[in-house]
Order: sequence, then C-alpha cells, then structure tokens
Amino acid sequence: MAKRDFPYYRGEPVALSAGGWALALGGCVAGFLALILVPRGPLGGPLGLVAPLVFVALPLIGLALAAGKGWRALFPRPRLADILIGVAFAPLVLVVSGAVAFLFSRLGPAVANPAAVIVAQLEGMRRVVFIGGTAPQLLGEELVTILPFLTLLTLLHGRLGLSKGGAIAGAWILSAVIFGLLHLPTYGWNLVQVLLVIGVARLVLTIPYLLTKSVWSSFAAHLTLDWSIFALVLLGSMRGQ
Repeated sequence: MAKRDFPYYRGEPVALSAGGWALALGGCVAGFLALILVPRGPLGGPLGLVAPLVFVALPLIGLALAAGKGWRALFPRPRLADILIGVAFAPLVLVVSGAVAFLFSRLGPAVANPAAVIVAQLEGMRRVVFIGGTAPQLLGEELVTILPFLTLLTLLHGRLGLSKGGAIAGAWILSAVIFGLLHLPTYGWNLVQVLLVIGVARLVLTIPYLLTKSVWSSFAAHLTLDWSIFALVLLGSMRGQ
C-alpha cells in the first residue's frame, strides 16, 4: 500500500505559488461568507441546502484555479482504513470536547450548539432535510481547516525552514485556532469558548487527516461526531416526552 504525504507543500503533485495559495484561501473566505450570508429560508426547507453547497464549492474552485487537476490530491481514493480511522476518532472528540465544555461551564455561561437545538425543534421531513444539509456544511468545514493547514505547512516548512514535524505541529494548532474563530458568530462571539471548546475539538478532529492525509477521514470523523450528537439529542427529547 503506497504511503501518502501531504499534498502541495513539497511541490507534489503541483507546487502552488503565493498567488495560488491566495486563490485557495480566498475560496475558503468566499465560501464561509456564503455560508453565513446566503438566505436559507425556513429551517428545514430546501433553500437551506444552497449555502452549504456553495460553502463546499467555492474553496474547491479556488484550489482548482490554483492547482488545476492537482486539486484532486486533497481527496485521494478512499481506503476502508481512512473511514474506519475517522469513525474511531469521533468518540474521542466527543469525550475530549465534552470534558473541556464541562470545565468551561464551571467558569461561566456557555452558548449551546445551535444546530442541536434546531434538530430537537424540527419534525418530520424538515428535520431530515436539515440534518442532511449538515453533511455538505461539515465537508466545507473540513476544507476551510485543511487548506489553511496546508498553507501554513508550506509556509513553515518550505519558507521558514522549520522541520517537517515542527511545521506540522504549528500548522495543526494554528488551523484549529482559525477554525475556532470562524465559530464566533455561532457561539455569541464568546472568544474563550470557541478557542477552548471548539478549538480543542478541532485539534482532535484533524488527527485522522494527519494520519491518513485524506480529507475523507477527517470528514468521516466530523460527520460521525455531529450526527451522534444529533442522535443523542433526539433520544433525549423522545425520553422527555
């Protein structure tokens, strides 16, 4: 089985110029703005699928403009091990983020996960559509984490001369900080919560990608995590009826 490496940072399958990385990151910014600004209509309605799909499309368009067919390196052919590793990490993320969230709640009020609240409130097909729409949104969240990670890896290793291990560690931490900051509007601009709770969860969610070099793996972890939370919320609401 061929050993994978992270794409782009060593010029494989293509080397991205500074302008190329700017295109890729610009796509991430545009995708995130679309996610928060595109009207979604009533919760659980079909219009709500537009923003998540655009959120996925724009980072990929930016990367394709920069890397040509080399954009595909972000999605190597999935192996069963990729998916299993991702799924296996979901319980660890749940435990770690839950422990951090518990400790944070002892310090002050925390904002609840709005998606979980919505899932509990919706019913029938509207609930199904809403949950289904979280799949492309979570893939978009992986893109706006992994593309900055690869950008930072290239900068730290290729431009600043850090060792590969040091560059990976730095890019891992900084990309988790970026991911946390993107959640500020979602969690009431609570900086401490997004950095501690969301940032720490992101650190663990990125580990499957570090192990497999495949976005499919971290996406499997993220999807399993969020849908497990939704399942727990629904189970709790049914028991409360």
